[in-house]
Amino acid sequence: MKKQIFILIVVFLYETGLLNAQWYLNLSVDNDLFFGRDRYYSSGIFISSGKLNKSSDTLTNYVHWTLGHEIYTPSLRYSKNVEFYDYPYGGWLFFQRSRERQLNLSNAWLWSIKVGVTGKASLAQLLQNLYHDKILGLPNMAWEKPVPQRFHVNLSGLYKKRINVFSKAAILTDFFGNLGTQRTAIGSNIGILLGSTKVISFIHNPLEMQEVGFGFYIGSRFEYRLHDFMISGSLFDDDAPFTLDPIPYKYNALVGLAFYGKQLHFQMLFNRASLDNTAQKIKAHNYLNISLSRLF
Repeated sequence: MKKQIFILIVVFLYETGLLNAQWYLNLSVDNDLFFGRDRYYSSGIFISSGKLNKSSDTLTNYVHWTLGHEIYTPSLRYSKNVEFYDYPYGGWLFFQRSRERQLNLSNAWLWSIKVGVTGKASLAQLLQNLYHDKILGLPNMAWEKPVPQRFHVNLSGLYKKRINVFSKAAILTDFFGNLGTQRTAIGSNIGILLGSTKVISFIHNPLEMQEVGFGFYIGSRFEYRLHDFMISGSLFDDDAPFTLDPIPYKYNALVGLAFYGKQLHFQMLFNRASLDNTAQKIKAHNYLNISLSRLF
Protein backbone atom coordinates (compact mmCIF):
# COMPACT_ATOMS: atom_id res chain seq x y z
CA MET A 1 0.00 0.00 0.00
CA LYS A 2 2.80 2.44 0.93
CA LYS A 3 4.61 1.59 -2.29
CA GLN A 4 1.48 2.31 -4.34
CA ILE A 5 0.97 5.66 -2.60
CA PHE A 6 4.61 6.58 -3.25
CA ILE A 7 4.24 5.73 -6.95
CA LEU A 8 1.07 7.84 -7.19
CA ILE A 9 2.86 10.81 -5.56
CA VAL A 10 5.81 10.51 -7.97
CA VAL A 11 3.46 10.33 -10.97
CA PHE A 12 1.55 13.38 -9.72
CA LEU A 13 4.73 15.41 -9.23
CA TYR A 14 5.99 14.45 -12.65
CA GLU A 15 2.73 15.32 -14.39
CA THR A 16 2.50 18.69 -12.62
CA GLY A 17 6.12 19.50 -13.48
CA LEU A 18 7.34 19.69 -9.89
CA LEU A 19 10.11 17.18 -10.54
CA ASN A 20 11.38 19.20 -13.50
CA ALA A 21 13.92 21.95 -13.05
CA GLN A 22 12.36 25.37 -12.50
CA TRP A 23 15.46 27.58 -12.77
CA TYR A 24 19.10 27.45 -13.86
CA LEU A 25 22.50 29.07 -13.33
CA ASN A 26 24.90 29.37 -16.26
CA LEU A 27 28.52 30.43 -16.79
CA SER A 28 29.53 31.10 -20.40
CA VAL A 29 33.03 32.15 -21.51
CA ASP A 30 34.24 33.37 -24.93
CA ASN A 31 38.00 33.49 -25.43
CA ASP A 32 40.55 33.32 -28.23
CA LEU A 33 43.34 32.26 -25.82
CA PHE A 34 42.18 28.68 -26.44
CA PHE A 35 43.91 29.13 -29.83
CA GLY A 36 46.94 31.01 -28.47
CA ARG A 37 45.61 34.39 -29.61
CA ASP A 38 44.61 37.60 -27.83
CA ARG A 39 43.10 40.17 -30.18
CA TYR A 40 39.92 41.77 -31.58
CA TYR A 41 36.97 40.32 -29.63
CA SER A 42 39.38 39.03 -27.03
CA SER A 43 37.08 37.69 -24.30
CA GLY A 44 33.55 37.59 -22.96
CA ILE A 45 32.29 36.35 -19.60
CA PHE A 46 28.56 35.92 -19.02
CA ILE A 47 26.85 34.84 -15.81
CA SER A 48 23.16 34.18 -16.30
CA SER A 49 20.16 32.78 -14.53
CA GLY A 50 16.59 32.11 -15.55
CA LYS A 51 13.41 30.54 -14.37
CA LEU A 52 10.12 29.14 -15.56
CA ASN A 53 7.78 32.07 -15.08
CA LYS A 54 4.45 30.57 -16.11
CA SER A 55 3.33 27.51 -18.01
CA SER A 56 0.05 26.43 -19.56
CA ASP A 57 -1.11 23.83 -22.05
CA THR A 58 -0.31 26.16 -24.96
CA LEU A 59 2.38 28.60 -23.76
CA THR A 60 5.51 28.47 -21.61
CA ASN A 61 7.09 31.69 -20.34
CA TYR A 62 10.61 32.20 -19.03
CA VAL A 63 12.53 35.14 -17.63
CA HIS A 64 16.35 35.39 -17.96
CA TRP A 65 18.98 37.67 -16.40
CA THR A 66 22.58 38.07 -17.61
CA LEU A 67 25.59 39.96 -16.27
CA GLY A 68 28.10 40.23 -19.12
CA HIS A 69 31.59 41.61 -19.73
CA GLU A 70 33.37 41.89 -23.10
CA ILE A 71 36.90 43.05 -23.98
CA TYR A 72 38.25 44.18 -27.37
CA THR A 73 41.94 44.71 -28.23
CA PRO A 74 44.13 45.37 -31.29
CA SER A 75 46.57 42.72 -32.54
CA LEU A 76 49.56 44.92 -31.54
CA ARG A 77 48.39 44.92 -27.94
CA TYR A 78 51.66 46.14 -26.37
CA SER A 79 52.34 48.95 -28.84
CA LYS A 80 51.63 52.59 -27.96
CA ASN A 81 51.67 53.61 -31.65
CA VAL A 82 47.96 54.04 -32.20
CA GLU A 83 48.39 54.65 -35.93
CA PHE A 84 49.22 50.93 -36.30
CA TYR A 85 46.19 49.68 -34.35
CA ASP A 86 43.73 47.50 -36.24
CA TYR A 87 41.07 47.56 -33.49
CA PRO A 88 40.20 50.07 -30.76
CA TYR A 89 40.70 49.03 -27.16
CA GLY A 90 37.30 48.67 -25.56
CA GLY A 91 35.30 47.21 -22.70
CA TRP A 92 31.54 46.61 -22.40
CA LEU A 93 29.92 45.79 -19.05
CA PHE A 94 26.17 45.21 -19.08
CA PHE A 95 23.12 43.75 -17.39
CA GLN A 96 20.38 42.17 -19.51
CA ARG A 97 16.85 41.10 -18.69
CA SER A 98 14.96 38.91 -21.17
CA ARG A 99 11.50 37.44 -21.40
CA GLU A 100 10.87 34.36 -23.53
CA ARG A 101 7.57 32.94 -24.71
CA GLN A 102 7.78 29.36 -25.99
CA LEU A 103 4.78 28.88 -28.25
CA ASN A 104 5.32 25.13 -28.59
CA LEU A 105 8.21 22.65 -28.79
CA SER A 106 9.41 24.21 -32.06
CA ASN A 107 8.83 27.98 -31.83
CA ALA A 108 9.70 30.74 -29.37
CA TRP A 109 9.89 34.52 -29.11
CA LEU A 110 12.36 36.43 -26.93
CA TRP A 111 12.72 40.16 -26.22
CA SER A 112 15.19 41.88 -23.92
CA ILE A 113 16.65 45.13 -22.64
CA LYS A 114 20.37 45.53 -22.06
CA VAL A 115 21.90 48.44 -20.10
CA GLY A 116 25.58 49.00 -19.42
CA VAL A 117 28.73 51.08 -19.75
CA THR A 118 31.78 51.29 -21.99
CA GLY A 119 35.09 52.96 -21.20
CA LYS A 120 36.88 53.07 -17.86
CA ALA A 121 33.73 52.24 -15.90
CA SER A 122 33.58 48.86 -17.67
CA LEU A 123 36.72 47.83 -15.70
CA ALA A 124 38.08 46.13 -18.83
CA GLN A 125 41.59 47.60 -18.63
CA LEU A 126 41.89 46.85 -14.92
CA LEU A 127 40.63 43.26 -15.16
CA GLN A 128 42.55 42.36 -18.32
CA ASN A 129 45.88 43.63 -17.04
CA LEU A 130 45.28 42.02 -13.65
CA TYR A 131 44.61 38.67 -15.33
CA HIS A 132 47.63 38.99 -17.61
CA ASP A 133 49.88 39.94 -14.70
CA LYS A 134 48.72 37.54 -11.98
CA ILE A 135 47.59 34.52 -14.03
CA LEU A 136 49.56 34.58 -17.30
CA GLY A 137 52.67 36.43 -16.12
CA LEU A 138 52.52 38.83 -19.07
CA PRO A 139 53.18 42.61 -19.18
CA ASN A 140 50.31 45.10 -19.15
CA MET A 141 48.64 45.96 -22.42
CA ALA A 142 48.97 49.50 -23.72
CA TRP A 143 45.29 50.56 -23.69
CA GLU A 144 45.99 53.71 -25.69
CA LYS A 145 42.94 55.76 -26.78
CA PRO A 146 40.23 53.26 -25.75
CA VAL A 147 36.55 53.77 -26.57
CA PRO A 148 35.05 56.54 -24.40
CA GLN A 149 32.99 56.05 -21.28
CA ARG A 150 29.29 56.02 -22.10
CA PHE A 151 26.05 54.65 -20.71
CA HIS A 152 24.21 52.50 -23.25
CA VAL A 153 20.77 50.98 -23.76
CA ASN A 154 20.05 48.20 -26.28
CA LEU A 155 16.65 46.69 -27.09
CA SER A 156 16.55 43.27 -28.75
CA GLY A 157 14.08 40.80 -30.23
CA LEU A 158 14.53 37.23 -31.44
CA TYR A 159 12.38 34.55 -33.04
CA LYS A 160 13.69 30.98 -33.05
CA LYS A 161 12.37 27.87 -34.73
CA ARG A 162 13.21 24.16 -34.82
CA ILE A 163 12.40 22.15 -37.95
CA ASN A 164 12.59 18.41 -37.32
CA VAL A 165 14.16 16.44 -40.18
CA PHE A 166 14.03 13.00 -38.57
CA SER A 167 14.22 11.59 -35.03
CA LYS A 168 17.80 12.71 -34.30
CA ALA A 169 18.26 15.62 -36.68
CA ALA A 170 16.78 19.10 -36.85
CA ILE A 171 17.36 22.44 -38.54
CA LEU A 172 17.69 25.26 -36.01
CA THR A 173 17.14 28.82 -37.17
CA ASP A 174 16.56 32.21 -35.58
CA PHE A 175 16.10 35.80 -36.68
CA PHE A 176 17.20 38.67 -34.44
CA GLY A 177 17.29 42.44 -34.31
CA ASN A 178 19.06 44.83 -31.97
CA LEU A 179 18.47 48.58 -31.63
CA GLY A 180 20.75 50.53 -29.31
CA THR A 181 23.49 53.03 -28.69
CA GLN A 182 26.12 50.31 -28.23
CA ARG A 183 25.12 48.24 -31.27
CA THR A 184 22.36 48.18 -33.86
CA ALA A 185 22.11 45.10 -36.05
CA ILE A 186 19.90 42.50 -37.71
CA GLY A 187 20.79 38.93 -38.53
CA SER A 188 20.09 35.22 -38.50
CA ASN A 189 21.55 31.91 -37.33
CA ILE A 190 20.91 28.69 -39.21
CA GLY A 191 22.38 25.24 -38.70
CA ILE A 192 21.74 21.54 -38.34
CA LEU A 193 21.71 19.73 -34.99
CA LEU A 194 22.36 16.00 -34.76
CA GLY A 195 21.74 13.96 -31.62
CA SER A 196 19.30 13.22 -28.82
CA THR A 197 18.34 16.79 -28.04
CA LYS A 198 15.12 18.83 -28.12
CA VAL A 199 16.49 22.38 -27.92
CA ILE A 200 15.07 25.09 -30.18
CA SER A 201 18.39 26.93 -30.54
CA PHE A 202 21.94 25.76 -29.85
CA ILE A 203 22.70 28.92 -27.86
CA HIS A 204 19.81 27.76 -25.80
CA ASN A 205 17.63 28.23 -22.80
CA PRO A 206 18.94 25.39 -20.54
CA LEU A 207 15.42 24.65 -19.28
CA GLU A 208 14.42 23.54 -22.80
CA MET A 209 16.42 20.33 -22.45
CA GLN A 210 15.75 18.35 -19.28
CA GLU A 211 16.65 14.87 -20.52
CA VAL A 212 19.98 13.10 -20.74
CA GLY A 213 21.36 13.49 -24.26
CA PHE A 214 23.93 15.02 -26.58
CA GLY A 215 24.07 17.18 -29.67
CA PHE A 216 26.48 18.06 -32.48
CA TYR A 217 25.87 21.36 -34.26
CA ILE A 218 27.21 22.93 -37.45
CA GLY A 219 25.89 26.24 -38.69
CA SER A 220 26.37 29.86 -39.74
CA ARG A 221 25.60 33.29 -38.36
CA PHE A 222 24.83 36.18 -40.72
CA GLU A 223 24.66 39.74 -39.41
CA TYR A 224 24.42 43.26 -40.74
CA ARG A 225 25.60 45.86 -38.21
CA LEU A 226 24.19 49.28 -38.88
CA HIS A 227 26.18 50.74 -35.99
CA ASP A 228 28.93 49.43 -33.69
CA PHE A 229 30.11 51.78 -30.94
CA MET A 230 33.16 49.56 -30.29
CA ILE A 231 34.48 50.35 -33.81
CA SER A 232 33.18 53.74 -34.90
CA GLY A 233 32.14 55.52 -31.69
CA SER A 234 28.90 57.32 -31.02
CA LEU A 235 26.29 58.37 -33.57
CA PHE A 236 25.71 61.57 -31.58
CA ASP A 237 29.23 63.01 -31.11
CA ASP A 238 32.86 62.72 -32.25
CA ASP A 239 34.39 62.22 -28.80
CA ALA A 240 35.89 58.79 -29.52
CA PRO A 241 39.70 59.31 -29.63
CA PHE A 242 40.28 56.48 -32.11
CA THR A 243 37.85 54.98 -34.62
CA LEU A 244 38.04 52.77 -37.70
CA ASP A 245 35.88 52.15 -40.76
CA PRO A 246 33.47 49.32 -39.92
CA ILE A 247 32.57 46.41 -42.18
CA PRO A 248 28.80 46.05 -41.71
CA TYR A 249 28.41 42.54 -43.15
CA LYS A 250 29.45 39.87 -40.64
CA TYR A 251 29.69 36.10 -41.00
CA ASN A 252 30.50 33.43 -38.42
CA ALA A 253 31.11 29.74 -39.11
CA LEU A 254 29.93 27.69 -36.11
CA VAL A 255 30.68 24.16 -34.90
CA GLY A 256 29.41 22.97 -31.53
CA LEU A 257 29.11 20.00 -29.20
CA ALA A 258 26.83 19.65 -26.18
CA PHE A 259 26.23 17.08 -23.43
CA TYR A 260 23.04 17.20 -21.35
CA GLY A 261 22.74 15.53 -17.96
CA LYS A 262 19.85 15.57 -15.52
CA GLN A 263 21.26 18.61 -13.72
CA LEU A 264 24.37 19.68 -15.65
CA HIS A 265 24.69 20.87 -19.25
CA PHE A 266 28.09 21.30 -20.93
CA GLN A 267 28.48 23.00 -24.29
CA MET A 268 31.32 24.09 -26.60
CA LEU A 269 30.90 26.28 -29.67
CA PHE A 270 33.73 27.15 -32.08
CA ASN A 271 33.40 30.53 -33.85
CA ARG A 272 35.30 31.65 -36.93
CA ALA A 273 34.36 35.30 -37.36
CA SER A 274 34.86 37.55 -40.37
CA LEU A 275 36.37 41.05 -40.20
CA ASP A 276 34.80 43.86 -38.13
CA ASN A 277 36.70 46.75 -39.75
CA THR A 278 38.83 47.53 -42.79
CA ALA A 279 42.12 47.83 -40.85
CA GLN A 280 42.22 44.31 -39.40
CA LYS A 281 45.38 42.46 -40.43
CA ILE A 282 44.06 38.95 -39.82
CA LYS A 283 41.36 37.77 -42.25
CA ALA A 284 39.39 35.73 -39.71
CA HIS A 285 39.21 35.52 -35.94
CA ASN A 286 38.80 32.22 -34.09
CA TYR A 287 37.43 31.96 -30.58
CA LEU A 288 35.75 29.30 -28.46
CA ASN A 289 32.71 29.50 -26.24
CA ILE A 290 32.50 27.13 -23.26
CA SER A 291 29.24 27.05 -21.33
CA LEU A 292 28.26 25.18 -18.15
CA SER A 293 24.70 25.14 -16.79
CA ARG A 294 23.29 23.81 -13.52
CA LEU A 295 19.57 23.08 -13.31
CA PHE A 296 17.65 23.39 -10.04
